[in-house]
Amino acid sequence: MAILIRNLFVFFLFTIILGGSYGLWVLEHRLRTVSYSEFRYCLLNHDLVSTTFIGNRVIATHKAGDQYETSVPNPEKLISELQAHNIQIKFKKDRSEQVFQGIALLYVVFLLLTVIISLSRKRKLEEEEKNKFASDKLILPNSDQNQVTFDDVAGIPEALEELQEVVNFLKNPGQYKQIGAVSPKGVLLQGPPGTGKTLLARAIAGEAEVPFYSFSGSDFVEMFVGVGASRVRDIFKEAKTNAPCIIFIDEIDAVGGSRAGGATASGQDERSQTLNALLVEMDGFASSDTIVVLAATNRPDILDSALRRPGRFDRQVNILPPDIKGRKKILSVHGARIALSAEVDLDKVAHMVPGFTGAELANLVNEAALMAARTGKKEVEIKDFEQARDRILMGVERKGMIMTDQDRNVLAYHEAGHAIVAKTLPDADPIHKITIIPRGRALGQTQQLSVNDRSSYNYDYLKARITILMGGRAAEEIAFSQKTTGAQGDIVQATEIATSMVCKWGMSDLIGPQAMAVDDSGFLGGASQRLEMSDTTSEIVDQEIKKLLLECNDEASTILKQQYYLLKQLAAILLEVETIDDEEFEIIMDCHFTDKIAAGIEETHQCQTCPAADLCIHSKLKE
Repeated sequence: MAILIRNLFVFFLFTIILGGSYGLWVLEHRLRTVSYSEFRYCLLNHDLVSTTFIGNRVIATHKAGDQYETSVPNPEKLISELQAHNIQIKFKKDRSEQVFQGIALLYVVFLLLTVIISLSRKRKLEEEEKNKFASDKLILPNSDQNQVTFDDVAGIPEALEELQEVVNFLKNPGQYKQIGAVSPKGVLLQGPPGTGKTLLARAIAGEAEVPFYSFSGSDFVEMFVGVGASRVRDIFKEAKTNAPCIIFIDEIDAVGGSRAGGATASGQDERSQTLNALLVEMDGFASSDTIVVLAATNRPDILDSALRRPGRFDRQVNILPPDIKGRKKILSVHGARIALSAEVDLDKVAHMVPGFTGAELANLVNEAALMAARTGKKEVEIKDFEQARDRILMGVERKGMIMTDQDRNVLAYHEAGHAIVAKTLPDADPIHKITIIPRGRALGQTQQLSVNDRSSYNYDYLKARITILMGGRAAEEIAFSQKTTGAQGDIVQATEIATSMVCKWGMSDLIGPQAMAVDDSGFLGGASQRLEMSDTTSEIVDQEIKKLLLECNDEASTILKQQYYLLKQLAAILLEVETIDDEEFEIIMDCHFTDKIAAGIEETHQCQTCPAADLCIHSKLKE
């Protein structure tokens, strides 16, 4: 479009110059114009030699040799009069019309040439762009870019073992052809965001030492229909010239979504054509081409079934968040790039971040390094990792937030209630940290860390989790006889767990082993969607959820009423120090203040000999 506009500008500029030149030439060579009366006077005095008629204009030649022109109102009558005076008469065509016709024809020819040149140049640029599109995405094995191998990938040993066969095929294709085996044409890497799908694809290319084409699904989607399909064909055409090689398409769901529904919008039509071209090309190249197509997606549930069938993406490899061993290995890989203190135990750090993906662990290490650098440290300490974890999970510490004494009291009792209920229930995870320092949207938090990663949850654990969430609200009601908005997040989480127990996991005796809700968002999570059910069944489901929540709330209230003095003491300590870690919490719980106070010997309690002497606020418990 820009080329066409530029050529049209040149065309109009040429038109102005040509028209102006012709006008100047006409002005310079035009004859002297006289009135018709003066022409008649010369005629009657026999001063004219000849006349030339051009339309209704007459060019008269004088005996002296000069010429002039005039306009004639009645040429026929004048011709008769000139013949009577024996004056030579000539006739000529109007040249101005011929000139203008020639100029118009010249303009048309120039315009056509401009359009033809623009279209040919545009097509040439499109061809160059197609070739550039594929070549710009090419990473050669010996290029200056940082090469990634399996040594740079940690935490997903099963995926590495599965993909080692692809590497062996690219390195030694003859070994497989000799026995008649055919390597997979495509491998689909599917999993949540940040689990290392893209990194793993680059590691395969680096390990096999073959050219690597890296694309994104959005690279093929354009406004003009057919561009994406053309790019797919050009990519495979160039890949065949560089075989053996790897073609990697990240976020393939952008173009490989299901075609069900028969949508005919232009955007959908472009995606369909691109997908059809991809399907044809994956079927078109033979096993002798030694091309492997890798693709990554977070939504395998929406991919077209034709894309996932054997012969195209033969294998689907699930890449999930690493377990505790995997997290430790990933932390070791990223920790080697920073100055770690000798006291840092990466095993403890791995326990601190259950469920973290590889990308989140890399961000954790970087945030910890930034924390250390900000305070002028030369090495990263375990405290920096804890602060980085809190920053990632809860946000930045809100130091400028001003809370009233009443709000701080309510918050302290709230968090103390969570902690005491969690300590009392046998199926709960251990307490890691209790804090009333506001971070992000949370005013405070009671953090729990499981000893080992859990792959499944039983009924007692889930019910304990709901009871712990209800502990904060129950503590507020017991201490202040009021309800506040601080329990909003706890109630939402408790309701979600109870709904899943009843509707998804079949943990209700009244409903039975029947699914009432499903998840349809793949690895991206999201809210569950209830299935269609009768009004009676829906009412029973709601009653079961409410019953479970009320039971857990009552249990939390019972525990805190029995441990009321401990609740007061822990809240007072939180108001004093604001943050309590796991070791300090265990010391406080081992002091058995509740039993001593209940026995009426609080006056004889010696805070100086207490293991938690620096935390004990025994005097504040006296009425």
